[in-house]
Amino acid sequence: MQPWLAESPAYLERWIEEQEVDRASLERVLTGLDIVLQGKVSEHMSGGQEPNLFVPGLSEVAWWDDDLFPWLSQVEAATEDITREFESLGGLAGKRVVANPTELADEGRWSAHYLYHSAKSYPRNIDACPKTVKVLEPIPGALGCGMTYFSVLDPGTHIAAHTGFTNAHLRCHLGLVTPQGARFRVGSETREWETGKAFVFDDSFEHEVWNDSAQGRSVLLFDIWHPELTEIEVRAITYLMEVSRKLIYRTFWAKEFVA
Repeated sequence: MQPWLAESPAYLERWIEEQEVDRASLERVLTGLDIVLQGKVSEHMSGGQEPNLFVPGLSEVAWWDDDLFPWLSQVEAATEDITREFESLGGLAGKRVVANPTELADEGRWSAHYLYHSAKSYPRNIDACPKTVKVLEPIPGALGCGMTYFSVLDPGTHIAAHTGFTNAHLRCHLGLVTPQGARFRVGSETREWETGKAFVFDDSFEHEVWNDSAQGRSVLLFDIWHPELTEIEVRAITYLMEVSRKLIYRTFWAKEFVA
């Protein structure tokens, strides 16, 4: 459990009062925080997930059915435009914003061109990718609820098995450069990417990535809101994400000053 979570319930209670929100409408969010603080998330999930920000009662599906997301076809239709904008940022060969962004690449190199990281924007990259932004705008959460970036795996890269931050998000990948030998496991099922093909999965399930090819692999990755969340739950979780960033930064700088 991340330290900032211990302070989150008090922040949320103040927000509920300030916003004059019906507390009952946030029962799932409040209950989820309590479950996390008690260290009992695993007792409430069937797939071995252990999210830091947990909302009970949401459907748990590792790989989601494409038919539930009609906007996928628009994303796929924009693949050529999105790929050109990825290449304008440097593509596979260019300098990337972050190398090994979560330190999970135990072999090779994983790196990223960020548009959003934990809802924090990267304006220069956003401005360089107007067509990508345009196709993502209608999708709930795709621009700013969590992560949005071009993910790059160098040849021979392995990203160790890990679970995501919250079950309130789902994640979408659009294949851009997809060599044979690049594959992706979510839960018990492994798939390969296809250029121009998008899919949605729940990254709170354990997932793992390999690029065993001799070429780089790239996808457009973006988070979306879980479709079963209510509007007020989305507002509350957005606020909690803002709180988390502030508390994490505060902790970081406190350590820096002590050092």
